Amino acid sequence: MNILLLTHSYPDETSSWRGSFIKEQAKVLSSIHRVTVVFFKNDPGNSGLFPKPRILKAVSGNLTEYSLKIKKSLPVINQLVYLYRTYQFIVNEIIPGFRPDIIHSHLSFPAGFLGTLIQKYQKIPNIITEHSRISNYSRSRIHTACVKYSLNRARSVIAVSESLKPEITAIVSREVEVIYNIVDTAKFELHERKSQEVINIGFLGGLGNNNKGLDILLEAIKLTGRNDFMLHVGGDGKLKDDYVKLARDLGIEKYCRFYGGIPHDVILQFYSSLDLFVLPSRYETFGMVLVEAMACGIPVIATRCGGPAEIVTGK
Repeated sequence: MNILLLTHSYPDETSSWRGSFIKEQAKVLSSIHRVTVVFFKNDPGNSGLFPKPRILKAVSGNLTEYSLKIKKSLPVINQLVYLYRTYQFIVNEIIPGFRPDIIHSHLSFPAGFLGTLIQKYQKIPNIITEHSRISNYSRSRIHTACVKYSLNRARSVIAVSESLKPEITAIVSREVEVIYNIVDTAKFELHERKSQEVINIGFLGGLGNNNKGLDILLEAIKLTGRNDFMLHVGGDGKLKDDYVKLARDLGIEKYCRFYGGIPHDVILQFYSSLDLFVLPSRYETFGMVLVEAMACGIPVIATRCGGPAEIVTGK
C-alpha cells in the first residue's frame, strides 16, 4: 500500500521532539508499506507576498520525507498561501509518481483539512488522527469551520484516547475510533536502580505555557518539606525562567536541575537516572512521556487530566 502522511508537526533541525511520535509511526508503517511524509510549516524567519516553499527531501528505504517550509505572507492570506502551496506540491509532485492508496492526516487542521480537500478533488480517502483538544482550534470562526469540515467529511476519524473521543463527537455526529499512540519499547531499557539517599524525580515537557503543570510539581515538592530529593527538569520554552524563579522563591532551587530541551535521541540517558517520573499536566490527550518512562521501568505519577487516566492504571 502507498500511504501519504500529512502533518505540520514533525522533528526537524529546530526541534527533535515536535511530532516525534508521528515520525515513529511513519517508520513502523514503512516496514510494510511505502510511506511518503509531507511535513509543511511556516518559516518564521522569512516573509514574502506569494512565497514558494523551500523543499527538502530525505529517503530511507520505503520512507520518503519531504519538508516544505513556506515563508509567511500577509496576515489575511497567509493561511491560504500556506495551504495552496502545499496542495499544489502534493498534486503536481507527489500524486503523479506515487499515487497514494490512502492519506493519513495528523491533526484536524491544517493537515486534516488539506487531506480532506485532496480526498474531494483527487478521490483518495483521507483518515484523520486527532491528537489535540478540539478547543485549541477555536481561535477564529474560519478555523472552527475548517475543523468541522475536516471531521465531517474525512473517510475516517481516529482519537488517541477515549477521553478525547467525546470532544470530537460533541461537534460532529459520526463514528470515531480510538487508537493509542505507539511507543517502540525496544528503544527503551529497564534499569536496575541502586538504593541511594537522594530520590531522583523526573519531569519532561514543553515549557511554552503552564499546561504541563511544572508549577504544580514545584509547589507540591515544597509542601513535602523534604530535602532528600533532586528534581530533574527537561524541557524548554518561554516560561522556563519563570519556573527557575519559582523554585528559587520556594526555597528549593538547590534541589532542582533545569536541563533545557532534551534531544529525543538521548532521552534514554535522561530516564535512566530517575527513580520516579511525574507528569502533573492540567490537560493531556495522551501522555507519551508516561509510556516511555514506564518502558524504562520507572514508577510514574500523573494527574487525572484526560489521557493519562487511561495509561496509568492498576495494571
